[in-house]
Amino acid sequence: MEKIIVVPWSSDSEWQLVRQDIYADRDTRNYQRALRQLLLWKTKGGPLSRGLHCTELILEVISKDTYFCNVDVIINTSDLVRLYSMAIMKFVNLTVDVLGNGPQKSMYFRASRLDIPPWLIDMRHKISHDQDLPTLESLRAATEFALKWLKTKYWNNDDNFKVITTKLYTSVTDEFIDILELYMLNKIKTNTIDKEERLNALKTKLSVPSFSYKECIKKIKEFLANKVYTSQLVNAFVTRYLMNAQECNSIKGRISKTDKDVWSVLLKLFTTSGLLTNLLQCLVTQNSRVAALWIIELCIVVFKNSKKIEIKHNENDNCMTCKTLDLDSNLVLRTALNSPHSHTVVFLKWLLRIQSNPLKVKQEYNIVKLVKLYTSSVKINSQNTAKVFTIKDLTNKNSNLQSQWSLALGEMNWKQISFGTIL
Repeated sequence: MEKIIVVPWSSDSEWQLVRQDIYADRDTRNYQRALRQLLLWKTKGGPLSRGLHCTELILEVISKDTYFCNVDVIINTSDLVRLYSMAIMKFVNLTVDVLGNGPQKSMYFRASRLDIPPWLIDMRHKISHDQDLPTLESLRAATEFALKWLKTKYWNNDDNFKVITTKLYTSVTDEFIDILELYMLNKIKTNTIDKEERLNALKTKLSVPSFSYKECIKKIKEFLANKVYTSQLVNAFVTRYLMNAQECNSIKGRISKTDKDVWSVLLKLFTTSGLLTNLLQCLVTQNSRVAALWIIELCIVVFKNSKKIEIKHNENDNCMTCKTLDLDSNLVLRTALNSPHSHTVVFLKWLLRIQSNPLKVKQEYNIVKLVKLYTSSVKINSQNTAKVFTIKDLTNKNSNLQSQWSLALGEMNWKQISFGTIL
């Protein structure tokens, strides 16, 4: 029987777009976009493969270094040296120690079989055992080598990204988008020539004489019932439709009532299909104010549901009326905090509020403050960082700092959160 390998990307082109972001130009936006996609793949399919994990480690460092690209916040040399050292040590460990297939001799022997030079192994030993870390210049050179090595050994290897079922996924996603388009056109109350032309074109494409609103809902339910396509369908719905919504003119910080009316039924469908966690995970990784506002809308519904508050009392909150909600709020929070962006602070308070084990008000305040500092939403100075500790404090057993973070804080394992280690 042919071995089936499940990968988190939906097509070869999706893989190639990430590869292009990494290797086309040295641009902060490209690196950040690639990092967000790697995080999304991680949430879809669990731990990343070693090649992807090594790439993620390197991108996290070079996206903070002015040597490689323009950065918004410049960090000092000593912090850069520590970040580079950790990335290089993990790169060598994950490649030479694990990928080397030769006899269990020296690390140099295994490295030679993988075309990794001895000087990189020397650097790894220095990082692990010496008191002084390598110079920033040598670490940058090592990082450039590692990035090129990954390109040759991993990203240029067809066996690593070929998806045999690409056409199947593509056709399913395309058909799902066509049905969503029909649904949206059916929801539009006004009749225009453009609307009729688009409806006729879709009916012809789908080979159906008519496709009513109820038939659209039934078809969408069938799509969502097949968990094989979950990631592709959620991503298509979020990026192609929800992201085009408008902010309410009368109530700032909320999605317009028109957009909520259009998509409330489908939001309920996704929720009853057990996809609310997937939906929120996709939204929290989008660096967009509209995505942040949709998260607020969904969080409000979850909060009112948990408190048994009647949602219909306020029509502005009535974007999804479900009696039971299957949501892993802890996983959504961890996804958001693993890749915070400029709009994370917009929805973070609401995301903290719906945790099954809520934090104390002071703890929530400190988390929001740390994210603001990390994403440069507030100006960093000695006054506002004096009492804010980073996630790194958790792993420093010898530290005398009375950190506010705790491994028993709610359900969150804060060691899994990567941000806050450079302040």
